[in-house]
Amino acid sequence: MLRIRRFEEELHRLVGSGAIGGTTHLCAGQEAIAVGVCGQLDVADQVVSTHRGHGHLLAKGARADRALAEFAGRRDGYCQGKGGSQHTAVPELGHMGSNGITGGGLPIAAGLALAQRLRGSGHCVVAFLGDGAAATGNFHETLNLAALWRLPVVFVLENNGFAMSTPVARHAACSSFTAWADRYVGMVTAQVDGNDVTAVAATVAPLLERARRGDGPALLEAKTWRHFGHSKSDPCVYRDKQDDAQWRQHCPLLVLRERAGLRDDDVAAVTAEIEAEIASAVAFALASPPGGRELALAHLDVPVAAATPAPCRIAPGTVVSNTEALRETLRGELLRDPAVLLLGEDLGAYGGAFGVTRGLLDEFGPERIRETPISENGFVGLATGAAVGGLRPVVELMFGDFVTCCMDALVNHAAKLRYMYAGQVRVPLTVRMPIGRRHGYGATHSQSLEAWFLHVPGLQAVCPATVADAVGLLRTAIRTDAPVLFLEPKLLYAARGPMPAADHVVPLGSARIDRQGRDVALFGYGQCLPLCRDAAERLAAAGVDAAVIDLRSLAPLDVDTCARVLRATGRGLVVHEASGTGGVGDALIGALLPLVFGHLHAPLRKVAGEHTPMPSSPQLEESVMPSVEAIVAMARSLVEDY
Repeated sequence: MLRIRRFEEELHRLVGSGAIGGTTHLCAGQEAIAVGVCGQLDVADQVVSTHRGHGHLLAKGARADRALAEFAGRRDGYCQGKGGSQHTAVPELGHMGSNGITGGGLPIAAGLALAQRLRGSGHCVVAFLGDGAAATGNFHETLNLAALWRLPVVFVLENNGFAMSTPVARHAACSSFTAWADRYVGMVTAQVDGNDVTAVAATVAPLLERARRGDGPALLEAKTWRHFGHSKSDPCVYRDKQDDAQWRQHCPLLVLRERAGLRDDDVAAVTAEIEAEIASAVAFALASPPGGRELALAHLDVPVAAATPAPCRIAPGTVVSNTEALRETLRGELLRDPAVLLLGEDLGAYGGAFGVTRGLLDEFGPERIRETPISENGFVGLATGAAVGGLRPVVELMFGDFVTCCMDALVNHAAKLRYMYAGQVRVPLTVRMPIGRRHGYGATHSQSLEAWFLHVPGLQAVCPATVADAVGLLRTAIRTDAPVLFLEPKLLYAARGPMPAADHVVPLGSARIDRQGRDVALFGYGQCLPLCRDAAERLAAAGVDAAVIDLRSLAPLDVDTCARVLRATGRGLVVHEASGTGGVGDALIGALLPLVFGHLHAPLRKVAGEHTPMPSSPQLEESVMPSVEAIVAMARSLVEDY
């Protein structure tokens, strides 16, 4: 505890002097919780921490010098300076990362616990959180999932009385946080004086052992007090000085010294040892070199997926629907790799919203085909943690529109963990998302939101339009050690085509030339590929030779193939259902212009959906969507008017 205290005090001094930049959230005063809990863990027991997590890191066995180097943004830090004070991980010690989003780490911890359980490891996960996190949806969604699935996870709530500056009485409508957690069947709870390390250790030990036995999750509420403000800029004007003085008299170091009867000479010896360690850590951290541009752009590469054959009951060349092809591909990957599992709403008897998973629950059972509550951020966050823990989750969102409910899990966590932790973890996560219109589904069930994800480094997005690509891209997505959004156009579930070979895969970032042509290039994907094909046939009848390029991979885009075709045709237009404002078309045109400008005979154009929510009326829906007629008219204009 003294080691953590002195580390935090020295970090406070270095940040205050400007020697270390950025933000920091100090845990001085809360050391007994970190030490009391982590002292009951071994290396294989995992910890998920918070933005106020330095104590958890050090108590789990981290070196003070490398931790301080990380917070100083230096190469010798645990994450080479890429995570900093809020986002540090040391997986080799079982510390799976601190988290800068309040409550963001909770579903990740549950996912790690699911991985521990499915591997039969006999170990558990501890998820630390503050009192403010108990007001988040992640808290309740995760506790519900953990209780339903009896996950080996213990939630340790460090109640220091304030969510930043807001006192508990103003942000939590409960008598205690254990009162909330008690409502989840199978969850046991306990409260403890968080400033008494021996009490913390004694109280948490049976909760951890219970979790390891497979008897389910627990929540421990530990009441404590932080000695510093919320962050470096917080002067604590909202706290009562008398309360602060009383809590400091109950400081964890004083409590232990009194209750354990520590002698002055023993304390002096430990103090001298720690002072030497902290001084050495400061020297090490400040002498460590900072990284450069190469490091800033590292850990974003996407590993190439293996092209090994997968079991398949459908003979190559057999004509099947996209639905059948997707189902058999999922089945093959479940058989090929025991780390693969499916998660989502109504995957069992209902077969998923569009019937893709029908029959898989009967074949593989509820451990690997996991039907979830309606809590997208919770189960996508859980799947992210399960992926970090060594599984290969495939998540189904009932509608792609519902990605709005899990943007935190995808954008703040799945996309960034490998980068922030300097490649120490991988996130092999696939998220299946039905997208686009389906004749009258309306404004919240018909959207094409794929352009959002082109803006998020660390996320891959693919959108197949053919059976062969549905199979090849899904296999690639599941086998890739990075998060992939697999976009399934609703109107193409019934489309048919020949089943490819058992070893067929399609690499990410690869467009496909669907039709050769010399006059104009039509770039499309998903439900717009059939429109482009029909338009090319009509154009041919009018004497215009149109090439058709199926983008199929949206993040990354295959700019090289598109540029090569454009240099030959000199004319091109992009077609997509999503709004033409800020869509994939804008991204592709912006990337292509510097490469093809001197070869163009006409401006690059697009045919896209109108910038409006989708109307429920099928007739109105048609009026705001791209059409074959609009594509033909635009293509002819590019050829005839320039």
